[in-house]
Amino acid sequence: MNLYLKTLAGLESLAVEELKEAGASAIVPGRRGVAFEGDDKVLYKICMHSRFAVRVLRFLTSFEAKNPDDLYRQGARFAWEELLDKEGTFVVDATVNSEGFSHSHFAALKLKDAIVDRFRGKTGMRPSIDKDRPDLRLNLHIAGEKVTISVDASGEQLSRRGYRPASAKAPLNEVLAAGLLALSGWRPGTPLYDPMCGSGTFSTEAALWASGLPIQAGRKHFAFMDWSDFDQDVWKEVRREAMASIQPVETTIFASDEHGGAVRQTMQSLEDADVESLVQVKQLDFFKLEPQTEGGFLVFNPPYGERMDPGDVVGLYEQIGDRLKFHWSGFDAWIISSNLEALKRVGLRPHKRHPVFNGSLECKWAGFSMYKGSKSDQFKTKPS
Repeated sequence: MNLYLKTLAGLESLAVEELKEAGASAIVPGRRGVAFEGDDKVLYKICMHSRFAVRVLRFLTSFEAKNPDDLYRQGARFAWEELLDKEGTFVVDATVNSEGFSHSHFAALKLKDAIVDRFRGKTGMRPSIDKDRPDLRLNLHIAGEKVTISVDASGEQLSRRGYRPASAKAPLNEVLAAGLLALSGWRPGTPLYDPMCGSGTFSTEAALWASGLPIQAGRKHFAFMDWSDFDQDVWKEVRREAMASIQPVETTIFASDEHGGAVRQTMQSLEDADVESLVQVKQLDFFKLEPQTEGGFLVFNPPYGERMDPGDVVGLYEQIGDRLKFHWSGFDAWIISSNLEALKRVGLRPHKRHPVFNGSLECKWAGFSMYKGSKSDQFKTKPS
């Protein structure tokens, strides 16, 4: 099968390594995604294990279309009845960047009409639209005049692990949090501090990684299970191998926040992910927090200034930097922010910067090292 893994900008290299480990071939990284080839087993393994995939798509067809009428004609030529029962359900998700199409919703409607009309002509009946749990979730991508139609193998986004509290305010995307941890160089076995934990996405992703569980172990349904060529035996083999290979890594993880609501949300996230025993959670201001280990990593997602006074944000970053310099010698600290001016005020030169996006915000994931030794040593910086 020709397949495509959709991920977040900046995480493509991490997805490539996952694909290699799953046995994929013909791997070609792109922008926010990676094309690859694989059989049923490779596809099922990626959906079960990938920390960095948002969706996995299976290529169906491509053609040229200058306008919606072209899209309709070409779309009606495809043998949809071989993929979908006449009484089945489907939905079309569209992404459009083309002068020939006014907007993505209209393009999706045109393809939907083409599919329905083909069924009527062939069978006298038509499938229905189901946006929540369709038998077939189609992905329509139009770039210029090139149209690509794929079928979604995952169904609900793989980033939705099922533990995020509904009341969480501006939480990190789960795939982004997992990707940031991986980009920092942190791995299970190394102490981790999440001292402004918010709803606990960093801590929960770290705990899931340390648990050894496949990231989608608790998921009951993937879209590929509704396909006519779904191989039940191969899926059982993939799941059996996944559960047999679980190897937990003992890891010290601390989550804290000065706000009681954030602490409660973090505890709820950990419980819903069934990893609450792996994280020590406490209500505590970061500026009163002291290291509990000889070394390790700290991860921060502080305010960027989008909803705070800019002066307050700059001052906060200065305080974070001062605290790190004088209390966290021997640790690495990583901060994600879209506020580059505030990042400079941390007072340490980052040894690594990764460009990433938090939603629509272009951010930097910056790493700082605090050296052991005298106070003067702590102000030394690594070259960029």
